[in-house]
Amino acid sequence: MVIDNVIEPFLYVRKIHNGYPPALGRQRTYDYFDKYTFLCEMYDEDADEVKELVLNFFPFDNSIQIIDSSKGRNLVKRVQLPPLKIEMLQIGNIVNIFSRLLYIKDCAPATRKELYHNIQSTFALIKPVPPSAHGKIITFIMKKDFRIVRMKNGKVSKDFAKELYKNLSGSNLLPIVIDYITSGEVIGLELVAPDAVKKWRECLGDTDPVTAAPGTLRRLYGENKVKNVAHGCNTVEDANQMLNLFFGYENGVPRIPFRATYENCTCCIIKPHVIIEGNLGAILEQIATSKNFSISAIAMFSVKLADAKEFFEVYKGVVPEYEAMSIHLAEGKCVALEVKCNNPNINCVCEFRQLCGPRDPELSRQLYPDSIRALYGKNIVHNAVHCTDLAEDGQLEVEYFFKLLAND
Repeated sequence: MVIDNVIEPFLYVRKIHNGYPPALGRQRTYDYFDKYTFLCEMYDEDADEVKELVLNFFPFDNSIQIIDSSKGRNLVKRVQLPPLKIEMLQIGNIVNIFSRLLYIKDCAPATRKELYHNIQSTFALIKPVPPSAHGKIITFIMKKDFRIVRMKNGKVSKDFAKELYKNLSGSNLLPIVIDYITSGEVIGLELVAPDAVKKWRECLGDTDPVTAAPGTLRRLYGENKVKNVAHGCNTVEDANQMLNLFFGYENGVPRIPFRATYENCTCCIIKPHVIIEGNLGAILEQIATSKNFSISAIAMFSVKLADAKEFFEVYKGVVPEYEAMSIHLAEGKCVALEVKCNNPNINCVCEFRQLCGPRDPELSRQLYPDSIRALYGKNIVHNAVHCTDLAEDGQLEVEYFFKLLAND
């Protein structure tokens, strides 16, 4: 399908707009188009078919237009949609347009040139640092305008470590680095940004935290040349290889296994709006630094609407927000956690619900102002996190993500 066949020509305008678009970290005066155009797919339940649609986004007034490309007519006439932000319009994302879920498959050449110039993926590895530091590191990454599109914790083999540090081949430092990397839990991330490989290495700073520039990650949190917080690849080719080794599958089995234990646990789902708003790291830090809990497994997922409805099925006909809850879980990346109590005598599900607070963030702010939902929730649907309701469902909900969806 050729997008330009079903849209009117782009109009050039000049406008001062500091910090636009935020997802790409631009802060300048520049020429850009009056709209950005995306090729999308939408599943039509009534017709039981996938429709190809064109989504036009007009940045001046945050309005949208949807065109049914097969019929050449408007499906949604131009209308303002304040909840839709430019940073949501990334290829591979799902966006919610008046309860229609559109998968962004591609974009017009001019939109690609303007919004996605030199966009790259790179592989980042958080080394075996104390779990209390994970949230701070994730917050640092997101404040540097990286998008996290894949994420999970794991333990790596010596073969993986040797491939990761092949540039140290022959160095006396290599055995020490390999022993450290394989000694504990790591977190792998796929980071997306303009010129991501170079940018991530600049954010890391020098190998030695002592000589790293002020404000770099290693200067802030590193101990020495080996325990220097995180790793970055030198080239796009190396990054792609390590992304495949860390996140890839072999014969249907993940090369780096998920860390979920499915025992004495509860499930926490950090919702898409939290990730878009940059609060993922803060919530991870709040959980990890609480005296009662530890995060044993973490992974980022894209959830299909049918799966979201199945996961929330217990709420169907019980809470009026069931449909909206399902749509929100499916409209962006979410992060699933297996959470354990440090005290095995405590009911993990019930105790963790207290840390999250009541479903309604307004009620949380009144009763438990330091709870997760009080701090990061907006309303009953966008209430920051889902947490298991019933004690007997903790393991089942963890299994739904780390067994069923992980192998889907």
